[in-house]
Amino acid sequence: MKPIKNERGSVIVFVTLMVVILLIMVGLGLDTGQLTYVRNQGQAAVDAAALAAVSALPSRDDDQVKIRAAGFNSKNDYVESPTNQIGGGNVTYVQYDYATNTITNYSASVATANGVRVALEGGSSITTPMFLTPLLNLLGIATPGTQNVNVSAVATITGKPSIPIAVWSSLCNGSTPIPDVKLKQQNPGDENSCWTTYLDKSSGASDIKALFTAGENCQGLPGQNGAPIDIGTPIYENKGQAASVYGVAEDFFFKNAATKNRCWFLPVITGSGNCNAKDPAPIVDWASFCPQSMLKHGGHSYFQGTLTCKAKLDQLENSLCFSHRLIREPTKGY
Repeated sequence: MKPIKNERGSVIVFVTLMVVILLIMVGLGLDTGQLTYVRNQGQAAVDAAALAAVSALPSRDDDQVKIRAAGFNSKNDYVESPTNQIGGGNVTYVQYDYATNTITNYSASVATANGVRVALEGGSSITTPMFLTPLLNLLGIATPGTQNVNVSAVATITGKPSIPIAVWSSLCNGSTPIPDVKLKQQNPGDENSCWTTYLDKSSGASDIKALFTAGENCQGLPGQNGAPIDIGTPIYENKGQAASVYGVAEDFFFKNAATKNRCWFLPVITGSGNCNAKDPAPIVDWASFCPQSMLKHGGHSYFQGTLTCKAKLDQLENSLCFSHRLIREPTKGY
């Protein structure tokens, strides 16, 4: 028998295989791009929803938080957005530890949480079609025609300090509330607190008054356009009675409908026996002060109320002004 030497048509087989492989490679690239596109759209949606939702957290009203989370649904354009919208079931509450930059509780209550998590995952993940990778089925590799994309965002909230009074650490007793504390600013011989304008060295009466206004309307707060004010931040003190401030403070604490009958964050500094505007002192703690009355009598004026040290800026009831930010969530892997 003579061997068959006719090899015509073998190239077609080779070209066909190459075309299939090239289509699969192109498909992998296109479908990877589709997944990235869908993830980016979904991430933008949950980012906006989380920031909107956390802005309602000071109300401690679960309904308000979830209403704000869904507020951007009409503007979302990720795949399935008309039929798979963000709702109350996508919202949970978290407790975030700023010292370690970790989420310590994924099941916090609305009453104690300092963050909101919004997620499109599990049953509400974004399902997107795959266009070319299903060609792998031709090679016997089972490949689904769709992929589920999971996205989530966590936004946290903290109060912004604005009350221009710094108390001395000698007043503190751990976290035990101290009733009937008299906060005296430059009171001859027994002062235990100072006026402060935080980062502004010219801590005169007009600047101190301006901070009371800032605490009400949240405009012009210390650190608003720079590094946040927190433990370790050096702040300036006012060396002087600034008696004219007491009238503004009285209106703020006891007469203004929006600010009366509340507690407020105060920075705690190490008292040195006298307030010194030329030597900024670092904040060593935060305290919550609930003013109850005041005495206006020249150089002997003071505020009286309950002081609680070891306060945290995520105790939202102690401020009217807040800072929000998105945080990373590496433990979820997406």
